[in-house]
Amino acid sequence: MHLQVQWSLATVFASLFVAPTQGQVPPRAALVSLLQDGVGKPLLLANPKVKQEIKLTAEQDRRIHQVLREVLDKYEPELRKGKLDRERLLKVGLEAIQETRDCLNQALPDILRPDQLQRLDQIQIQVNGILSFKRPDVQKKLKLTLTQKLQILKIGGELKQQIDEIIKEASDAPLRKAPAALQKARELKNAATEKAVETLTNEQKKLWKEMNGEPFDFKLELPIRLGRRP
Repeated sequence: MHLQVQWSLATVFASLFVAPTQGQVPPRAALVSLLQDGVGKPLLLANPKVKQEIKLTAEQDRRIHQVLREVLDKYEPELRKGKLDRERLLKVGLEAIQETRDCLNQALPDILRPDQLQRLDQIQIQVNGILSFKRPDVQKKLKLTLTQKLQILKIGGELKQQIDEIIKEASDAPLRKAPAALQKARELKNAATEKAVETLTNEQKKLWKEMNGEPFDFKLELPIRLGRRP
């Protein structure tokens, strides 16, 4: 298998869509995680354009791969079990995704240079929009008031209801329906982000713009030949 395909399938378990019989995170868990929690750094660092943007070296790429591989090895035996019911698969899948994000977030300060880590974080904030307001560090830097937090929480709650409907609609065939579901969620998220930003003061808006950094065109690319070897 081509090296790039191997890397994609190793990191895809943290975010994308490979059949659970192959020891990867089940599609439904991946879709739920993406729509509810946004794009994590494992997925960002699997994207060639992101790696180019932050000037990721081959050695850094290898170390990131190793971190993800260790988590995958931990969850692979249970994900390979053919008799797991649908809800158990979802639970285990979401646990695997969250642990992958946590482990990589802890490891990245020792792998990336400060400027690389800063740019990666800017891209993540851009991509996730309103979902980034849930982060304690974002709230602290913006010095959000209680009123603002409640306003943004309300906007986020409305978005969550809309996304829950998208998940419900796509759950019966996540592989086939994922592209349309993600596009719809992206449109709703962008609209909700605009509403959330409008709750900020001019000074906070300036800070928010700085936290987003230079615009970056991130496109979520789903694997076409899922689970197949080229």
